[in-house]
Amino acid sequence: MKHVIFAFALLVFSGAHAGAERATSVTAMQPQIKLGIGARPAVMFVHVHNKGAATRLIGASSDAFARIELHTHEMNGGMMRMVEVTDFAVPANGKLHLKPGGHHLMMFGYRGDGEQAVTVTLTFANGEELAVAATPSARAKPNHDKAHDKMHKKMHHHGH
Repeated sequence: MKHVIFAFALLVFSGAHAGAERATSVTAMQPQIKLGIGARPAVMFVHVHNKGAATRLIGASSDAFARIELHTHEMNGGMMRMVEVTDFAVPANGKLHLKPGGHHLMMFGYRGDGEQAVTVTLTFANGEELAVAATPSARAKPNHDKAHDKMHKKMHHHGH
C-alpha cells in the first residue's frame, strides 16, 4: 500500500511540476524587425510583459540570423553611443521595452527573403524561452523624409 501511495504522490507532483514548466510568465507585444540597409545589421523592437518574478533577458536566437546581440545606448564623454550588454532587467509584474534609442536587439547576417515571418527566441535567466514571430520590414533610408519634405517646401504650388 505504501508503494501505491508513493507512486500516486510521485505522479501528482511530477504532473504539477511539468505543468508549471509549460506555463510562461512572459509575453511579447508589438514585435518589429527593421532590416539594415545594405550589409548593416537589422534591429528588433518588442514590448515584453512579465507576470511573474523578476528575471533578465539574457539572449536571443533565430534561424533567420547568424547572431543576435543585446544592445543599448549610453552616454559616454558627452556622446550617445550604442553598446553591447549581457542582459536586460525584466521587473516582476512589469515590462521591458525594446525600442529605438534604448534597449534593442541587433541582428546580424540575415538569411531570409524579407517577406516571410521569422521566429526569434528570447531566452530569460529564469529558464523561460519565448518564441516571437515578426515579419521583417525595410528600414527607411536615412533623411529620406527630411529631404522629401525639403523638396516640397522649395516647390511653389500654383492653383490648377
